Amino acid sequence: MPELPEVETVRASLARDVIGKKIKSVSITNGRIVRRHKSAKDFRSLVEGHTVKSIQRLGKNLIFGLDGGNHMVIHLGMSGQLLRASGPKDPKPKHTHVVFTFVQGDELRYVDPRTFGELYVSVPLPEGTPLEISKFARLAIGGDGLALRKAVPELAHLGLDPLEDQIGWDRFAAIVRSRTTPIKAVLTDQDIIAGIGNIYADECLFNAGIRYDRPADSLSTIEIRRLHRAISEILADAIKHNGTTLDDEQFVDPDGNPGSFQNFLQVYNREGQLCFQCRTPIERVMFRQRSTYFCPKCQN
Repeated sequence: MPELPEVETVRASLARDVIGKKIKSVSITNGRIVRRHKSAKDFRSLVEGHTVKSIQRLGKNLIFGLDGGNHMVIHLGMSGQLLRASGPKDPKPKHTHVVFTFVQGDELRYVDPRTFGELYVSVPLPEGTPLEISKFARLAIGGDGLALRKAVPELAHLGLDPLEDQIGWDRFAAIVRSRTTPIKAVLTDQDIIAGIGNIYADECLFNAGIRYDRPADSLSTIEIRRLHRAISEILADAIKHNGTTLDDEQFVDPDGNPGSFQNFLQVYNREGQLCFQCRTPIERVMFRQRSTYFCPKCQN
């Protein structure tokens, strides 16, 4: 599943050439992808003829600001891709469900084999309508996260975004200490922290020297500070390397290029291989129906 670094890689790539373009038409061949709308026609009517003014990200969501004040949200789900094409003559990949054609003639295609992703248009709430924003996001001391949640009410429930919401280790500690569940469950709960999934939770916990199943409220101040720093450093490094592309090659950027952070993973997908720090074999266990990788010595 694309996580924060992969979605940010897509956002940065598209921002370079999609902002300022006008959407001429939208072709939808699978209505499940726009399931929040009454019909594909309803979705098209809110998008066609509008110009992309901005492309932002919150958690795992891409947010296209459209002229007129609406926002188109794209969530890539487990296998979604956004791919550029020079025009309709370029061969369409299998499982291409949505095609945006710009007035310039080029296209942006949404490809999704498993169809867990979705696209929808968010309309601003009437002025004065109350909006309940995540209590964790409200702990932020800066960043664009709060403004994005207000602009897209459907995302108001999302927890703290490690990049879009600025927060010090002390406020991060308040979040961690308020939970009794295992720390990995806290990191991957999108209503608490938005954007981190299976891969980066394992990498951040290894970097901080914390086992995945430690109760969150049992972490010491030093451990919380290490984890706070690890989240920032790991995500920034993954973005620098354009995200992680595993053996299934599911994640690619809009030009079809894979990421390279898989070459720097310390524990994820390395079952049985020796830990780079202590030479102990990396272990894999099932945690909440997902594979979890850790070093039994470094994360004792």
